[in-house]
Amino acid sequence: MKKIAITLILLMAIFLTSCTSSNKTPQDNNNNKNPTPSAIITPSEENPKVSDYFPFKKDVYKRYKGNGNEYLDRETYVDFIHEDKMQIRSINPGTTAIIVYEIKDGALKRLYSRGEAYYRYDYTSFKGDEEILIKEPIKVGTSWTLKDGTVRSITGIDKEIETPSGKYKALEITTDEKDGSEVDYYVKDIGHVKYVYKPKDGSSALLSELEEMQENKPLVQNIRFYFPDASAEKQVYIDRNVEMLTNEDMKYKFQKELKTVPEGSKLAKVLPKDTQVSTPILDEEKGTVTINFSSHLINDANAGAGFESMLLHCIANTFGDYYNVDKVVITVDDKLYESGHFMLKPGEYLSVDTKNISQYK
Repeated sequence: MKKIAITLILLMAIFLTSCTSSNKTPQDNNNNKNPTPSAIITPSEENPKVSDYFPFKKDVYKRYKGNGNEYLDRETYVDFIHEDKMQIRSINPGTTAIIVYEIKDGALKRLYSRGEAYYRYDYTSFKGDEEILIKEPIKVGTSWTLKDGTVRSITGIDKEIETPSGKYKALEITTDEKDGSEVDYYVKDIGHVKYVYKPKDGSSALLSELEEMQENKPLVQNIRFYFPDASAEKQVYIDRNVEMLTNEDMKYKFQKELKTVPEGSKLAKVLPKDTQVSTPILDEEKGTVTINFSSHLINDANAGAGFESMLLHCIANTFGDYYNVDKVVITVDDKLYESGHFMLKPGEYLSVDTKNISQYK
């Protein structure tokens, strides 16, 4: 049981997020916050598909209530959906994880997962240790063997269950392990609604259940942006809450916020008004993030060497702080940054340094 507890603490956000978005959901009269409570929702009886129980839909928020371990409480958001792949953000008290799923060839697979993912980045092209979560045909008796030899199978089609969000008839998936069994419940048009771990040693079961679901709810992140204070010849930072819907590219967020300063302040905008920003490219092995700008960054800056240096380091600190790296590469029109005052050579970068920078007041 000790091994199980450690696994739960480190990976709960990943392995419990078997399904976290929905198609058209049942509604109540509470502003679409929950599936219809106390209603019995019945799955399709004819040729059900994996996608019935794991629908891809943008901007769906879910909250799960846990019992038996604090890391069973979690919230989920839909980061990206690209055709047959979906990336979910799962937030529990211990970490923020992202999980990439794929529905293909009649199977739902978890393609990739990672913890400590506090920034928004598209990992849908990444692959890791694949695992089949649901497999067609959707009928009792369908089973498959995981890479470690564990057997997972469909053990029920219309199991009546109850959660804080309502009563359902659910698809039941059971995974038999050496020390116990995991049971996951999926409901048509809603997704994953319940998880139960039953230890064989007779100790208390672990439980996670859907408590609330909302549509059209964005992820809100508090992001730190750095600006030059020209009057004091120093940098300051401003923390702003930034809303992100499914598939929104972070480049637009940075592009907007770095051109916005408080009205009446003596802060300088980091980016000239016509400057465009490309999607940041993160290289975690090298600990770098590369940001490409349009030529307006140089052409419209009209700054002396000292002020230009401060602008560049505001860019480096903003992107480095958000993506949790200490090296930032700046390019202009896909070429390394070069102006009359500064030039980056191949392999060079700007170092992130946020020490002794105070908040703007």
